[in-house]
Amino acid sequence: MFLFLALFTILLGRALFFYIPSFSNHQTNVALLKKVSIIIPARNEERNLPKLLSSLLPYKKLVKEIIVVDDQSTDNTQEVVRAFDMNLVILDDLPKKWAGKSYGCWSGANTAKGDIFLFIDADTVVEEEGLERLVAAYQGSGTVVSVHPYHSIKKWYESFSAFFHLVVMGSLGVFHLFQGWKKVNGAFGPCLLIGKNDYFTYGGHKAVWNELMDNMAFGMHIHQKKGKVICFSGKGAISMRMYPDGFVSLCKGWSKSFASGAAKVSITNLIATILWLSLLVTFVTNFHLEYAFEWVAVYLLIVLHLRRTLAVIGGFGIFTSLLFPVHLLFFIVLFIYSFFQTFMKKNVTWKGRKIDI
Repeated sequence: MFLFLALFTILLGRALFFYIPSFSNHQTNVALLKKVSIIIPARNEERNLPKLLSSLLPYKKLVKEIIVVDDQSTDNTQEVVRAFDMNLVILDDLPKKWAGKSYGCWSGANTAKGDIFLFIDADTVVEEEGLERLVAAYQGSGTVVSVHPYHSIKKWYESFSAFFHLVVMGSLGVFHLFQGWKKVNGAFGPCLLIGKNDYFTYGGHKAVWNELMDNMAFGMHIHQKKGKVICFSGKGAISMRMYPDGFVSLCKGWSKSFASGAAKVSITNLIATILWLSLLVTFVTNFHLEYAFEWVAVYLLIVLHLRRTLAVIGGFGIFTSLLFPVHLLFFIVLFIYSFFQTFMKKNVTWKGRKIDI
């Protein structure tokens, strides 16, 4: 029984994360850039925006425009945008029940002049030749490119995001064994590339106006409208630092919407992901001396699989994989807390704004 469960754990993990395409060694398309409007929703992003806008400076004359939409920031976000001489859209008021980011994206899209929209979060950074690679993945009308930025890790606690990334990808079902036959039902939040006509045909972010996890909901909406979402890891194109302000900010960031997001994904993908996590817990907590050698062998196989997968997702070191039980425990504890926030307290505070879930 032990060997069967161990083998099933490894095979299920392999099936969930079978192939993760990235932009490493990807072809480029410079000509298409002139049609692109970059739209950046921002709220209290004075610390993050300089890094993103600096990375976009080489593209300022290559793309149609770069628009930053300021959502009632109380810091120096607007001054930062003006210092870089980027287009600034200022939102005076947030309509009742609208999610701030959705309204920012919708407002930016309604002022944009390009034929293609690229929505990117303010805490991302574009790599050298990153946009050229990203737009080359665009397959024209009816398709949407969704990118999970490569997670740049600089502090020890940032590696605790590992299982959150894995669960997002597993639950969305974007990189599983059957991805070539089954359409993606969802999208990643930080980076989305879509044609202007498609955007407004699908209803844009207005169609998901009250969703906290906007692009995931928008991806599901596109799927319902028979559109095609193509997903990538951002390695080689776009990266991000997640919660650089400390361990507490990481906990708050992941807990603000994780449980509510889990409630919206495909039940099949969610069950498969939960089963995989449960099998990992069962394996880790069932060590016996009588089959210690086999246990260690399986443990190392799991480590190798996690190492291979996480290397495409972010700068996770070997110790993240070797110590995966610690990271798994952290994920479970924070998910329970997120569940409490979502279904008991029913609100969170983010960027100085109280959000009802």
